[in-house]
Amino acid sequence: MYKVFFVDDEAAMRAGIRNNMKWDASGFTLAGEAADGEMALSLMRDIVPDILITDVKMPFMDGIELSRMTKQILPWVKIVILSGHDEFEYARQAITIGVEEYLLKPITSTELFKTLKRLAAKIEEEKERQRAERDLILNIRDVSISELIPIFEKNQPPVIDRLRYTSKVSIPQMLEDYLEKFDQTVIHSLLFLHYMFMDFLTILSKIVEEHNGDPRIVLSEYSDISALVGEMYDIESTKRILSSIIEKVIEFRDTVSGSKYNDVIRKAQDYIHDNYSKQSISLHSVAKEVNVSPNYFSTIFSQETGETLINYVTRVRLEQAKRLLKTTNKRTVDIAGEVGYNDTHYFSYVFKKNIGITPKEFRCS
Repeated sequence: MYKVFFVDDEAAMRAGIRNNMKWDASGFTLAGEAADGEMALSLMRDIVPDILITDVKMPFMDGIELSRMTKQILPWVKIVILSGHDEFEYARQAITIGVEEYLLKPITSTELFKTLKRLAAKIEEEKERQRAERDLILNIRDVSISELIPIFEKNQPPVIDRLRYTSKVSIPQMLEDYLEKFDQTVIHSLLFLHYMFMDFLTILSKIVEEHNGDPRIVLSEYSDISALVGEMYDIESTKRILSSIIEKVIEFRDTVSGSKYNDVIRKAQDYIHDNYSKQSISLHSVAKEVNVSPNYFSTIFSQETGETLINYVTRVRLEQAKRLLKTTNKRTVDIAGEVGYNDTHYFSYVFKKNIGITPKEFRCS
């Protein structure tokens, strides 16, 4: 049963469409109606029709603008425009928007049903094509995919690294960066959209497993892959679905990572306190000590402590320098060396930048 939504500012026209057409026996149902475009848009968001029939001239929002807005928010909807004016400009705009049928009033129920049946056939053709492409992408192997779409440039970071460290606010940009690596003529193919979805789903499942989770449980609300794929009709719908799944994985990651990260951070801080005097201490050396990749460690350290690793190391070094300046008679050059700086001038620069006064002024204060 195909859902039809009818819009016309004339009450008599709406009543005629509602009462004089044999909806029950037609394979179509009149799911809703409205007197103007604004009301129609509000109702259609909930009804989600298959076909929109709209008069072209209406107050507040005419049929052309309604069609344009419908194509933006419900792009799969087939649109029929009715007009009592045989004017080229209306037809031209309708074609530009992507309206399927442009009919002149008056129109009989027989003519309208013929039009609806043509649109129903189009809908079925599209569904069949989507099913075929869905089945293909669910069964296709990586070697075939690599022949169909370009791979990332070799110097680009793997998607899994971006997903491991990303935050919710970064999701839109990450998806845009992903798409930029592919030919723009390819990304509008349903085949590509389904590949993109499966690529992200595979990676996200792996990230869940890395945090000792079960993807079947964490992503249980997204278990019906066929249904999800069926909702992907363009780039925007695909990104919307993927964003929802990515957010779910981020929430899981952040929830289960708390205690795990505490141990990592504590171990890193202990290592820094024991080795701050070494000039070789660095992000890589600390990350190696806690058995975490440098990029990942940098991200979780900042998230958990509220400061970057280099700021933390600097703070530890300067606290020790302040203690030595106040409790010993050691020269500044010697203190600089003891806290990890082989250049006295650089040590003095860092000290003043962070403390507000020079080491000498601090000692005398």
